[in-house]
Amino acid sequence: MTPDEPLRDFADRFFRDALSNPENLRDFLMDAVPSLAPNFDFTRTVLLKTEFKLPDWSKRIADLLFEIPYRFDGGERVALVCVLIEHQTRPDPRMPLRMLLETSLYWERQWRTWEETPSPKDDFRLTPVLPIVLHTGNRPWGSARTVADMLGPLAAFHSFAPAWGPVFWELSAHSPEHLLNADAAFMQVLTVVRMEADDHAEFGRYFQETLRKADAVQGTNRVRWTDMIQLIFGWVFHRRPREERQMWVDLAAATQEDELKKEELRAMAQMIGKTIFDEGQEYRARQMLVALGRKGLGEPPPEVVLALGKIEDADRFERMSLRLSEVSSWTELLDTP
Repeated sequence: MTPDEPLRDFADRFFRDALSNPENLRDFLMDAVPSLAPNFDFTRTVLLKTEFKLPDWSKRIADLLFEIPYRFDGGERVALVCVLIEHQTRPDPRMPLRMLLETSLYWERQWRTWEETPSPKDDFRLTPVLPIVLHTGNRPWGSARTVADMLGPLAAFHSFAPAWGPVFWELSAHSPEHLLNADAAFMQVLTVVRMEADDHAEFGRYFQETLRKADAVQGTNRVRWTDMIQLIFGWVFHRRPREERQMWVDLAAATQEDELKKEELRAMAQMIGKTIFDEGQEYRARQMLVALGRKGLGEPPPEVVLALGKIEDADRFERMSLRLSEVSSWTELLDTP
């Protein structure tokens, strides 16, 4: 992510990365469609590549397509879950049509595949689709919600329009208290998104409470906890004034009593700051080392994260990467000169 990256692109990436985690996707769908979500098998979620390019989507990364098995009385069937993310205060009035077109292109590809299947073959059936718009704007959605809404005058023709309208999940309709006190971890993280424009005193209180809530995840799923902390710091650093950055780091550290955990949060904040503002060579080398190291050595413990955060020699990271096959622990790897 580069310093001059458009703000919208950052927000798109934030939500795309978050919802690509099946646990976060489950949290979101449990709130957006509680009548359907319990029947999805999120452990078998498949994130599809976005291959359907409409004219104005050449630079859009906010569309997410998932194939998820859905259990019902008659068995199980894969469903397509489409999540489109809209950040603008003035929402896109074309959204229902955009989602219909993308779904139609998915169905058209399914149709071609069925036609190319040798006989005998099953009757052609369309994959069920769940379309959702995730609107993060600070005002309620004030535009078209269905294809019929886009037709304008001549109401006599409206009954012939496709009965198509996505589910709209609006962040502005959820109070900070509701998000913070939700049972789902991803919904709690959205508290910092909901309050991004509040004064720093009020925002700071919710920021600290969100971090405290995240601690509950650390004991059961450290990888997910790390992702949540990165999401929180990433959003705060990018959306709040830059001069406040050190204040958020200090407030985050103050949520911990253990000195090692305080230093771990500071180190993570430093690394995230480099991601957003510096994108230095040593950061990329560090991230590559951690990604490769996880495969053989497991998740690095807090003291290792802290030590890695203090290394600013990209060449040393390269030497450490070359030694991964020779060492049996992160501590041994840190001895690399």
